[in-house]
This record gives sequence, C-alpha cells and structure tokens, in this order.
Amino acid sequence: MSELAIQGGPKAKPTKYSNPSRYGEEEKRLLCEAIDDGALMYTSGKKVREFEEAVQERFGCKHAIMTTSGSAAIHIAMAAVGVAEGDEVITTAMGDAGTTIGIVAQHAIPIFADIDLDSATATLCPKSAESLITERTKAILVVHMGGNIADLNALLEIGRKHGVAIIEDCSQAHGGKWNGKVVGTLGDMGAFSMNESKHMTTGDGGFLTTNDPERARLARLMSDKTYIRDGSVGRGDQPIPFLGLNYRPNCLIGAVALAQLDRLPARIARHAAIVERYYEGLGDAPYLALPKVLEGAEPAWWSFPARYVGESPTRDELLAALRAEGLNVGGGMSPSANALRTEMIRNKRLYPLTDTVPHFWRDTVYDPNSCPNVDEMQRTVVFHKIDERYTDEDGQQTIAGFQKVWKHYFGAG
Repeated sequence: MSELAIQGGPKAKPTKYSNPSRYGEEEKRLLCEAIDDGALMYTSGKKVREFEEAVQERFGCKHAIMTTSGSAAIHIAMAAVGVAEGDEVITTAMGDAGTTIGIVAQHAIPIFADIDLDSATATLCPKSAESLITERTKAILVVHMGGNIADLNALLEIGRKHGVAIIEDCSQAHGGKWNGKVVGTLGDMGAFSMNESKHMTTGDGGFLTTNDPERARLARLMSDKTYIRDGSVGRGDQPIPFLGLNYRPNCLIGAVALAQLDRLPARIARHAAIVERYYEGLGDAPYLALPKVLEGAEPAWWSFPARYVGESPTRDELLAALRAEGLNVGGGMSPSANALRTEMIRNKRLYPLTDTVPHFWRDTVYDPNSCPNVDEMQRTVVFHKIDERYTDEDGQQTIAGFQKVWKHYFGAG
C-alpha cells in the first residue's frame, strides 16, 4: 500500500469526480414549449399543471401542488394541516433550516426529538417523538434524511393514536419507497425540494403531495395569496380568507421539472448501484458503521453517511486523510449540526432587528443537550454525497481511497 497522500504519497483519486450538466435537450425542448405557449404564469401556462399531473401519476397520489422551494412546501403543509399560533410541531434537530422555518413562520413551536442510531440511521426516532407529544402537538414533521426512509409504520401509528398529522419531508428522498409506496404519499402530506443538489432539480423549486382534497385546496390557496382561480370569483370579489403567500412557481420551472421527473427512475437506480458497491467494498472496514436500512424501506440515496466509531485517530484526522486522497467527504449531515444550538432556536428569535421573544414562544425552554444521538451522529459521520454522474471509476477510486486510509491506520480496509 502506497504512502498516504497527506504524507506526500500519490492520491487514490487523482481525478475530479465526474460532473457534467444535469440538464439536456429535453429540458431545452420543454422550455421552448413553455415559451411558445405564450404564458409563463401557472394560471395560464401549461407546464406547472402538466408537472403536477405527472407527479400524481408517477407517485400514486391524488393531489400535487408545485411550489417555489422545499422550504415553501413545508410552510404550506403546516398551514394545510391546521398548524397555528402556539401549536407544537415535533421534528428532528438535524436537518436543513427549511425544516424548522416553516414551523416558526406559522408562529408554531418546534419541538426537537432525537434520531435513531440503532435502526434507520439518522432518521427520527419514533419513541423519542411520541414521548414529546402534548395536548398542543399538532403535527410530526419527519425527515427522510439522506434518502434513507424513517420508520413510517411506527410514526403513522403514533399519528393515528394521538390524532397528530404526519408530514413527510422528502427533500432528500425523491422516489424512495416504504412497503412499495412512494414516500410523501403515506403521511398526511409530503414536501419535496428541487434545488440544485436534489434528485430532481429546477435550480430551486419544490412540490407537495397529499391524498386529502381539503388539504390540497388549502395548500393551493396558501401558495397563491388565497386567490380563487377556478373562475367562480370575479376581479374585485376575491375574499382573501386567510394569510397566504406567493409561493407559486412559473412554467419555466414547471418545464424543467417535467424533464427531471422523467430522469428520476434512472437516477435512483444509479444512486442505488453506487451505494451497493460501497457496501460491498467497505462493509468489512473496522470502526466504519455503514448506514442501516429498515425492512420495507427502499432508499433513494442522496448521501452515504457512514460513521467512524473508533477513538484513534480522530474522525477529523481521518477526514483530512480521505480528502487528501481526493475523496468528496465531509463531517456534517446538515448545514447546522444541531438546530437546538442555532441562534434562532437558542434565542427564540423570529425577527432580525429585535431580540424580543414573540409571546407564543416565551414559555418554551430548550435543552441544547436533549438530542444526544444527533450530536453523536454529527461527531462521527463521514459524509459522502451520492451523484448519478459519478462514473464507475469514481466509485472504484472512492473505495480505494477509503481502503488505503483504513489500511494505514487499522491494518485493514
């Protein structure tokens, strides 16, 4: 085995990861169609509606509502299931800020449950979530983190038992399945992001799924300033029944989304093939705990979050060695390691220019150490993003880089 690159040896991965454009001729064709339609607003153009109908067919849900982002989709879902001021929503402390933003934007209180390290790695622990339910709990927002699927059997049963809505954040799990059904269609609502890094991307964008017609109606209103667009209300007569925002996409986004939806099955399959090779190549590496998958789950791998469970060298020393070999690895599952330690949550700060805590939030007390599994995951994770553009050589060199570093430190890889 050659000397580590960090010590001056040759890199295990001397070339960059393959990174061609994720957009092509089909996106161009559909964009031209959208422009030729002569109208780009979703109310008069075609592509947003076509995308929504295609999602309904492909995902097996009755309603789909396109939005401008995944964060917008989560906010809309909160409103559509009835989350209001002073309500509590249980979610994970490990995730994108967009997971929490939609809760607080409704003047509701985010309550943070721990994750489960013993079964589905990095997803919401049902026992932790259920232990936090109170008479004020309105919903549980479960994140299918990294494309791995949370324990939906347990969470859906908790929802039924306590009369609590289950919202699935599928931003990193497009097309993943639970017992053969597409995630986002099993809970009360599903929220998806289509930013640049996701399985389907429109640069930025998102959508919602639901099988409930009333929630779909409310979601549509919430996304479009509550304007009624079915022709039953004339100009000057809009009732504006509640506070809605402008989260509506245009048909250029819809056109790209349609093309991306067609690409999704191949991307999911390619991600799965890459991950399968990682399991084969790294399954015997000492002190490297690979992600666990629950029975009935079919992940739509967005990342491959292994955990280093040894003591010496440190995780960060290993990351430095792996990066020096040319590998795309990191030490964080999310932009903020733990929501409980972000300034917004720690200070209960809703507004940028005042420190005054809003009255709905004043009695909430957060313990920054209440999610120890989140802290342990972030302390030990060796994060590797999965991308369908990676070639077989990229995968082989990634495995070789891990094996080289593990051989150096542990005598085996």
